[in-house]
Amino acid sequence: MLSAVQGFANRHRKGLVITAGLTGGIYMMGKYAKSKLIEFHEKSASERTAKENIKRRFEQNQQDCVFTVLSLLPTLGDQLLHELNVELITARLQQTRSQRSTPAPTPDSSMILPPKSEEDENKQEQEGSAENKEEQKEEQKEEQKESELVKDGQEAAVAVDGTEEHTKDDSTDSTATSDTNGDSNQSTQPSSTASEADKDETTTATQDAEAAKPESQDAAAATTETTPIAAAPETIVKDEAAATIDRKTKLELWQEIKIMSFTRTVTALYSLTFLTLLTQVQLNLLGRFTYVSSVIALSNTTDASYRVDAPAVKGSLSSTAGQLDFQTEKKYLTFSYWLLHEGWRRWSEKVRDVVEDVVGGISLKKTFTSNDFSDLLEEIRSRLEYTKDMEGERVPVNMREYMLPDEASDEREVLRAGGVDEFDLVVDPVLRNLLDETRDFIDSADFTTVLSSTLTATFARFNLALQPTFNPFLLSPPQSGNSAVIAEIEDDEDIDRAVSLVTLLPLVTRQVHLVINGVPNEYVESLAMVKELQAFSAIVYSSFSEQLTNP
Repeated sequence: MLSAVQGFANRHRKGLVITAGLTGGIYMMGKYAKSKLIEFHEKSASERTAKENIKRRFEQNQQDCVFTVLSLLPTLGDQLLHELNVELITARLQQTRSQRSTPAPTPDSSMILPPKSEEDENKQEQEGSAENKEEQKEEQKEEQKESELVKDGQEAAVAVDGTEEHTKDDSTDSTATSDTNGDSNQSTQPSSTASEADKDETTTATQDAEAAKPESQDAAAATTETTPIAAAPETIVKDEAAATIDRKTKLELWQEIKIMSFTRTVTALYSLTFLTLLTQVQLNLLGRFTYVSSVIALSNTTDASYRVDAPAVKGSLSSTAGQLDFQTEKKYLTFSYWLLHEGWRRWSEKVRDVVEDVVGGISLKKTFTSNDFSDLLEEIRSRLEYTKDMEGERVPVNMREYMLPDEASDEREVLRAGGVDEFDLVVDPVLRNLLDETRDFIDSADFTTVLSSTLTATFARFNLALQPTFNPFLLSPPQSGNSAVIAEIEDDEDIDRAVSLVTLLPLVTRQVHLVINGVPNEYVESLAMVKELQAFSAIVYSSFSEQLTNP
């Protein structure tokens, strides 16, 4: 049996060797392929987990940016509303209006005349109410006439200067004659009372005096009716002088309200955009290093064979392997103080100059449609965001000076004002790298594109808030209970009607409170949805290229 097996093996030795080799090779290849497949699955799972982790961290970082902007807006808004206080000027305008409409006080007749019966008092109250109604009608007529006398205000003021002296002399003469008449009347009353001897004479004297009262009252009424007619030209001149002064004051206040309303609103819109972009750059830079430090900690605890290599990139923190201490992060975030307390003021001065050039010469009575008002805002934006170079071409304005300080003294002042200790007012190399990298992002062409897109979204939201004013149809309720019914617009003017500038000013002013204190803040939410800003934030977050390599 054994000899037969040996003979078979000897005869088929070559075939058996080949078969065994093939079988062993297939087994080894299968085992190697299995190990590689398991390794591939593990690597893909770790990469998927890493991508989900970085995506989750990035989304959380974007939410932190929104919350940070909302928390910083009140600090900006308090200063903006305090230094550009349109409401204070409006109150002054209302105060001048109330002073003009308040009637002059009259002396109390009860201090001079003897007490009267209840019937006489009721008659006088009815007559007084009728006179008050007539005075109110006259005041309304005078307010209507004021609009017609605006052009002749300066000529009326010059004419009043020459007539005020005459009116003063006439008033003093009239007061003197009234005093002499009063003295003569008082001198006659004691003589009449002294001639009374007995009770019969007193009764007859009182009856005669009561009989003489109607005649004296008629005479007094006649004199009171004739004196205003004689003094009418002088009083008209005085009224015109006072009205001229009121008109000049009103025009100056309206002009200041117009300039300051646009200045404050445009400054608020730009400041919100600047604050959003600066916060996005700062928190994404810090979030990037936080993520890298977490990966380093994870790699050190799981497998020592893996390491994180951070290639040396300009502005990166390769020496610290992506790790930042708390004090450096605090000092870096403190630099938003510059925009919140100094940058917006510098920008507001530039905005006011542009608004005075564009809006200053526009009459308050000029009407705007929705497209006209959008063109007005575009003109303001064009002058603010672009300048012309030596060749006459439009060049975007660099906004870095309004967002970060450039001088070393300003940097130390920001740290001091931000609450940093006096002994720590030093920009160390790590903080300097962060600031330089932030400036590089702000100076980049991508930032210019993102800034233009975010400003477009902000002003589009502002125009959308004013659309119901130009299109009242947007505010009108449906004609029936069925929401599916489409109401037809009969007049094209209802789609985009013309609105005067004086009507738009309160709406422009009111938007500042929605930008700063809106709950929910639709301006901040609209900025967070800008795709260009999301892409720019992703670039900042992933600009520090880290690699997991196996040595």
